[in-house]
Amino acid sequence: MAYKDSLFRSIFGNEKSALALYNAVHGTSHDPRDTEVVMNTLSETLWTPRKNDLSFLINRSLVVVAEHQSTINENMPYRMLQYVCRLFEKGLENKKAVYRRALVKHARPRFIVLLNSAAAFPDHQKMRLSDSFERVAGFDGVTLELEIDVYNVNAGRNRSILEACAELKGYAFFVSRVGAHEKELGAQGAGSGGAERTIKAIRLAIQDCKNAGLLRDFWENMSQEELNMLASEWDMETALEVSREEGFERGVGVGVETVAVNALAKGLPFELIHELTGLDTETITGLSQRPADMLSHGN
Repeated sequence: MAYKDSLFRSIFGNEKSALALYNAVHGTSHDPRDTEVVMNTLSETLWTPRKNDLSFLINRSLVVVAEHQSTINENMPYRMLQYVCRLFEKGLENKKAVYRRALVKHARPRFIVLLNSAAAFPDHQKMRLSDSFERVAGFDGVTLELEIDVYNVNAGRNRSILEACAELKGYAFFVSRVGAHEKELGAQGAGSGGAERTIKAIRLAIQDCKNAGLLRDFWENMSQEELNMLASEWDMETALEVSREEGFERGVGVGVETVAVNALAKGLPFELIHELTGLDTETITGLSQRPADMLSHGN
């Protein structure tokens, strides 16, 4: 869900938390006092304006690309390929150096996906770019590969990783508590609408985190505007999932456009709508130019 992506970037988008995440996942012990960490999260990839969730450079020799996913995405190796190509290009001081004879050195990449999926998934699984290649008779070799480590960070999974990183433990706990409160409030019929119910669920989950001593400083500094944005992103992603379940993802497209129109009516920024729907900027711009009464009704 998009709100989880934004929250993920907010929590781990600094040098200390990013390094703690890497240490926890890979069982390393890099000390922040003598380890250089440079954040280099992308504002765009090679072909789309979509941001990646998190990337950072450790001691100028290791580049880590990390993503959060709420659903299992079999295309993550391809997306990571886009990201790392852009990072390599971004890291070149002289863009023409690759056309010269001397070997250009790149930071060694590591790819991480943290998964909060309702679907069954093991604690750890590797995904490979080569799994997407067409089979060709008489050719079994792999000349291009990219490997991702996918970790299930749902409540009760990968306990050793969560215990080793307080930020990740708090993040996973919060996500699970929001989901639990949403179900409870829905069963009780609490709240007059989805947004109100979501805000209440988020508030309750934040209080759960505070009571458990998790991410206390982070929650204390969250503004009302940021809280409202979390709720809005949650609502839009939920609406998108409903559209997908109804078959729009298989080619009709009307449901995704309806989600975009509703998001525009709520005043959400174009970039966020792109992340939620996958629609390009030109399409979103066209939808935004519809008459106000059509935006408010999503038709």
